[in-house]
Amino acid sequence: MKKKLIYLILFALSNSFILKAQEVVKTMPSMNLNPVFIGGNLVIGGGAGSIQLGLNPEIYKRVNDYVDIGASTNLFFQSYNPTISNGLPGTSSRSFQLGAGAFTRIWPFEKFFLQIQPEYNYTWSRFKDRGIDGVNAGASRSIRFGAESLLAGIGYGSRSENGMTYFSVMIDLLKNINSPYRDRYNRADPIIRAGFAFPIRSKR
Repeated sequence: MKKKLIYLILFALSNSFILKAQEVVKTMPSMNLNPVFIGGNLVIGGGAGSIQLGLNPEIYKRVNDYVDIGASTNLFFQSYNPTISNGLPGTSSRSFQLGAGAFTRIWPFEKFFLQIQPEYNYTWSRFKDRGIDGVNAGASRSIRFGAESLLAGIGYGSRSENGMTYFSVMIDLLKNINSPYRDRYNRADPIIRAGFAFPIRSKR
């Protein structure tokens, strides 16, 4: 029931934006469509004792001047080695994540879009107790789990027949504790992405 309500709310918001932008869209020139595009984004991050590497390839089709539909994959690796201080023990971890999803982008304005993306991710994690000061490390353990997500948000982009560049902010609307987009308190983390795409097949 909650999922249906979420979909209805997103659908209503999308229609509202489209209606308000109707006069603006009518003045936009039609694009000579290159309907199939490939692209994605790269994630590089880290902090004290941690590193994050990710890749999100995607392929999509431009349906018309207002709608894109596509599919994406999610590859992510994270390593964490805590800095041990004051003689306190720590736990290092390695995680690998593989996911896939489908998305719809709605362009009610020339430069702004709404995005809805159901996604499923499978995660493999390994933890190792390092002991005190890195000595006498304890046993290691591994866990595996999967989780569904429903990403939704807004973005800004430049879109033409030659490709697209974009910046988006989304959140996971579902409350699955195993989702990679929610923290240990099951609060939604913002998903910030920037990427590009270029045509692979032209419409003739």
